[in-house]
Amino acid sequence: RIRITKRIGDIFAAPPNTVLIHACNAVGSWGGGIALAFRNHYPSEFRIYRAHCARSAPDRLVGTALLISPQRESRNDTGRGHYIGCLFTSRSHGTAKDPPESILQATAPAMRHLMRLIVEKEVRTGVGIGQLRMCKINSGLFAVPWARSKRAIEEMELGEGEVPACAEGGVVQVVVYER
Repeated sequence: RIRITKRIGDIFAAPPNTVLIHACNAVGSWGGGIALAFRNHYPSEFRIYRAHCARSAPDRLVGTALLISPQRESRNDTGRGHYIGCLFTSRSHGTAKDPPESILQATAPAMRHLMRLIVEKEVRTGVGIGQLRMCKINSGLFAVPWARSKRAIEEMELGEGEVPACAEGGVVQVVVYER
């Protein structure tokens, strides 16, 4: 299970080895809202996201996730940076964004896929993820009420291979940051 708690603060002021999660479109654009802040903080990670989108049709990406490892240019003074977790919840953006119901239907499958990607990374590297931080996904430019996205995530049951090492008693803590 995933438990979401809320904090006031800067999502980007995270310790090393943290996964920063946000909802994305599947056409390779981080051009507005929190996505633009991610692009400004993590330009190398943005290029990886954009290339990932270019390799697949948007319909194939919706409901999936991408876990981007910390890139050398984005690492902090300790030499360890942040992972970026991209949840593909809409095919496009702006006036072409998917309707709220479609975005909600893609949210839990995308989060489940991200949890699997995190576990696979932990198994492969032998290093556990420290924290999971998230913005109020889908609630900005995708215009989905935050309470609905939160409910979709918290109602998920995680299976084998979907519970990262940072979980306590099988419960994955995701801290949602807002300013």
